[in-house]
Amino acid sequence: MLNQIKKHRALSYIALLIIFAAIPNFIKDDYVIRIINMCMIYSIVALSINLIVGISGQLDMGRSAFLGVGAYASALLSKNLGVPFLPALILSGLICAATGWFLGFLCRKSTFDYLTLITIGFNAICQLLFLNLHNITGGAMGIRGVPSASIFGFQLDTSLKFFYFALALLILSYAGIQFIIKSKWGRAFAALRDDPIAAAYSGIRVENYKVLCFAVASFFTGIAGSALVHYTTYASPYNYTLDESIYELQMPILGGLGNLPGSIIGSSLLVIAPEISRTFYQYRLLFVGLLMVILMIWAPNGLLGKDGVGEKVIGIRHLFSKKKI
Repeated sequence: MLNQIKKHRALSYIALLIIFAAIPNFIKDDYVIRIINMCMIYSIVALSINLIVGISGQLDMGRSAFLGVGAYASALLSKNLGVPFLPALILSGLICAATGWFLGFLCRKSTFDYLTLITIGFNAICQLLFLNLHNITGGAMGIRGVPSASIFGFQLDTSLKFFYFALALLILSYAGIQFIIKSKWGRAFAALRDDPIAAAYSGIRVENYKVLCFAVASFFTGIAGSALVHYTTYASPYNYTLDESIYELQMPILGGLGNLPGSIIGSSLLVIAPEISRTFYQYRLLFVGLLMVILMIWAPNGLLGKDGVGEKVIGIRHLFSKKKI
């Protein structure tokens, strides 16, 4: 019975993958394909946040800084040093992993609230560095003319060409994070989330696994930042602010913490919604705030979180039901 369930699930994933890969055959609008590409890149960011927040229970409000580190590292490697795209992608991920390890090492003994403040401060520091290191980052003007992504000489200089690369990168990231969650590391991360004291008494080195979680998640954020900067061909310090970190944090929360498909749905919704109109884009944080309030009332665990639909039904019943005296 269990094997049949796994087989049906695998067939469902394959069917969804085939349908999604066929999208460019039906949608010819370059603008729509561009939005889909952005959804896939930010889905990788949301998956990395879910690994930290949803799986290990550590609140990180500075993830946009790691996206910026990956973007600037890849832009500098490719533009100034002539490093090809794929090595630059991997190196930017490793640089972000090292940065995440350093931040995790500093935060290894910090509790939930203090960890949040440290990540906020780290985001502010990174943005100031992006703005003030003029000779390296270009200051407020950023880095323009970043080379487009290319693989073995094949240029991914259009949205349609980049679509399949972004899809492959998302699939590999999803599979990698899923593998980590099901491994010994993932079980240790879950123990940190549920009860760190009990985890320590069980022989789990809490501090080491906290550092490891930050490093692994930062690697995936870094490759997403690299893909993003080579797609847009521009790195701006104003794209990696605290507001962006909060916006990115809300993606896995909306989809459901601890649920990987939920991260993809949440990030897609929050990327697509501001594209309704440019006027709406100015009020996207207000929209997201209202959406989160509604979500906390009817589906506290997110759209695809544990008992998410059931929580929504219970919330509606509670709203309209009368107390019996």
